[in-house]
Amino acid sequence: MSGFEDRIIAFSDRFLTDRTFELIVAPALADLQFDAGTSRLGRARNYVAVLRAVLGGLHDELSRDSLSFVTLMLLPAAYYVALLTVFWDFFVTTGGGNLALTVTLIFVLSLGPVLACFWPERHRPRQTD
Repeated sequence: MSGFEDRIIAFSDRFLTDRTFELIVAPALADLQFDAGTSRLGRARNYVAVLRAVLGGLHDELSRDSLSFVTLMLLPAAYYVALLTVFWDFFVTTGGGNLALTVTLIFVLSLGPVLACFWPERHRPRQTD
């Protein structure tokens, strides 16, 4: 295998599920290996086809769980905004009226736990042969 294929497999191991790899990326890699003796233009087309397969698989992965990701992120954000609304008078009178800092804090506190839950776990290396 070439370095290109190793990098594609390493990326797929980290960011794609086994199902997506086996149904989308592995056939493109097999086509790349099958057409190894073609011209430079043919190899370039095969590399582009593999990259398109990886991007299509990544699009499939991101579109599958994006609604639940946004929902879980908005839940704590709504909680923090409700608390900010209730205590707004206290917040402004104590000189803490820096709205940009507050919005950033709400964003980080809402996004952090959801990213920790949705970040893919490390899988064992796949065998493509």
